Amino acid sequence: MRNARWVKLADDLTAEISDGTFPLNSYLPTEMELCAKYNVSRYTVRMALDNLTKLGYIKRWPRLGSKVISLGSKPLISSASLTQFHHVSETHKRIVHLTTECIVDRTLALQLECEEQLKLLRFSNVLTDPEDKERPIVWTTVYVNAAYSRLPQMAERQPLPLLSALIEKEYGERCSQMTQKVTAVALPDEAARHLLVTPGLPSLRILRHYKSSDNKLLQITESFHPGNRFSLTLSMSNFG
Repeated sequence: MRNARWVKLADDLTAEISDGTFPLNSYLPTEMELCAKYNVSRYTVRMALDNLTKLGYIKRWPRLGSKVISLGSKPLISSASLTQFHHVSETHKRIVHLTTECIVDRTLALQLECEEQLKLLRFSNVLTDPEDKERPIVWTTVYVNAAYSRLPQMAERQPLPLLSALIEKEYGERCSQMTQKVTAVALPDEAARHLLVTPGLPSLRILRHYKSSDNKLLQITESFHPGNRFSLTLSMSNFG
């Protein structure tokens, strides 16, 4: 798997909105102007604009263009390492609920920020705190390349390790970087059912992309945390 070109374009436009290149209430360049500026197809531009619309940065008006309606939030940088992240994940009990194959359509591509028509394995699981097993803390859907066909059996036998660790063990492809986007959303029905809470409650959605050292996309995860069961703490230091 690899990131689609529209994902990079969406990230570039988001950065320009956040840094004030495109101020609040201004209009983005036209589709054709964006095609020329970034040397991409009109399809790529439309996918990127659809993503920005979904995230609430812009509103698209017929014959007027794409108006900036939100500057978004500034990203925070964490000094946490992947090793620390894996340790936290592997000390909580993970219950794998189902595994299916899927083909990425346009809707799912926008949701996961990836290419269309990818053939993926879809894993779903609930993570519980070892100190309070009756309160699930996160519902996660994991997407990996369907070529990793032995993963379902491995995950069933070894529910604690992350799938990225199993991919490295079985296929020799190591995750060396992970990026994540955190957004506040209403809890979807499927997630609420497995988390034993009411649909529509405030929650955090975390979208993660796991990549190898050569920037190959190995895995995508989408997680939902009930707002009253999860907090995200970042420690930052001033090295200046």
